[in-house]
Amino acid sequence: MTMRRARRTILLALAALAAIASSCPRRAGVGEPLSLTILHTNDVHARFLEIDRFGGACREDADPESCFGGVARRATMIERIRGEEEHVLLLDGGDQFQGTLFYSRFKGEVAAETMNRLGYDAMVLGNHEFDDGPEVLARFIARLRFPVITTNLDASEVPELAGEIEKSAVLEIDGRRVGLVGFVTEEVPQLSSPGPDLAFLPIEETLTAEVEALEGAGVDVIVALSHAGFERDRRVAAAVPGIDVIVGGHTNTLLSNSAPEAEGAYPIVIESPRGEPVLIVTDFAYGKYLGRLDVTFDEAGIATSWEGDPILLDVQVLPDPEMAALIEPYAAEVRVYASEPVGSTAVLLDGRESSCRFGECNLGNLIADALLEEGRAHGGADVALQNGGGIRSSITPGPVTIGQVLEVLPFGNTVSTFGLTGVDLLAALEHGVSVVEDPDNDGTGRFLQVAGLRYTFTTNSPPGERIRSVEVLEREPAADGGPEWRPLDPERVYGVVSNNFSRGGGDGFEVLRDRAIDPYDQGRVVADVVVDSIRANSPVRAEVDGRIREVP
Repeated sequence: MTMRRARRTILLALAALAAIASSCPRRAGVGEPLSLTILHTNDVHARFLEIDRFGGACREDADPESCFGGVARRATMIERIRGEEEHVLLLDGGDQFQGTLFYSRFKGEVAAETMNRLGYDAMVLGNHEFDDGPEVLARFIARLRFPVITTNLDASEVPELAGEIEKSAVLEIDGRRVGLVGFVTEEVPQLSSPGPDLAFLPIEETLTAEVEALEGAGVDVIVALSHAGFERDRRVAAAVPGIDVIVGGHTNTLLSNSAPEAEGAYPIVIESPRGEPVLIVTDFAYGKYLGRLDVTFDEAGIATSWEGDPILLDVQVLPDPEMAALIEPYAAEVRVYASEPVGSTAVLLDGRESSCRFGECNLGNLIADALLEEGRAHGGADVALQNGGGIRSSITPGPVTIGQVLEVLPFGNTVSTFGLTGVDLLAALEHGVSVVEDPDNDGTGRFLQVAGLRYTFTTNSPPGERIRSVEVLEREPAADGGPEWRPLDPERVYGVVSNNFSRGGGDGFEVLRDRAIDPYDQGRVVADVVVDSIRANSPVRAEVDGRIREVP
């Protein structure tokens, strides 16, 4: 695989350029117009193999046309575009870490090797790059052959990372200086495990200072790499002078001119404080797409024309054989890793369709309880929802392996947290029992296993009117020290944790897709959360405890 790259020189990171920064507007004309092709990814989350349309693992028996992405397909498309265009940048919006057993087994090793082979020019750190602390992140960065740029991060007090993360970098392309800056959400300490000595600084303030420094050094085209989310990107574009393009990440937003499920056009154009266009691009997650923006800048570095769209990496894109060969030894070791015991169960963990799609099942309780614990640790969740159709197998008493957990949860669904009003939570529960009386209906997988709440339902009423009662467990115990259950409050906003399939509208959960408040797809695989729970609680003794009851 020959990764031909446009001729460019990476200049020094500009951490010290503030001393020569100029506060005047960017210079008027420094050369000929410059045309760039910006290729980009974000929130890949260790998806090195093919995925289904929701980002889960593509099963061996799946229709090939229902499988997308994979690093080998990405390699093919990048190579093709580099062979056609003169000036190509390949950039990443963060969260390469976490999401499959590739990360559980190898941490950042596979991401580093594949990104080097693909020839990335730069990336920004996502919050999940901090999940295993500074040492794991430092080993990942040490493997990379391109800069990691996070402008609003101060790592000076962490020896492993001090001096390893750039505030900015400059690429020289055809005599023009193209600056790169990056920013990550300031909420990393709440979302991940960065440790106490990393400082996440205010985004707009730090970006403004660094962009001024870049412009003072003669840089007139500036691309920002973001892992702060789409809405924050819009605010940054409107607040920080001098940025021309923002390559986004964090909220798994799809911008597209062709995909019907897109949240907006590609690119979104925001007016900067100087009245200049800022182009925002982002391409969903998990490597399903490769973003492509073709943009021309005038002599002053202002974008004058642009076009593009995320490229769907479907069955029409043949995998690059060399990249596929690179991945296979890792995949083989992951398969071995999946056979390792993680704990044991003293009871049958019942995951049968006849149990989990029509009523409470003890395996559904185990999964929902594990989700709730995860959601409380990383988002203050009150309740957990797990669709019964996502539970695909049982586990017999005895040792439990990672592979068995993956048989139960084979889709690679990831943890999602969001807010939901009581009235919308009720609507979700109603949807879950809307076809429960019909075992021949393919939609019975929508039945919800739960934690942190209990509900009753009847099939003697029409769909939409079947829930008879809902109570939510308060996080603080009652005065006597016991659990305190309170009726669902229609006006209250509850913290909910679920999986990205349901949250994204799978099984017809439009209420979760359309009514979720501040949704965040964490990237951590639900199966990994369950594995951790089994490890911590073996031998497992999950029970059916009456949290879901059918009544007349």
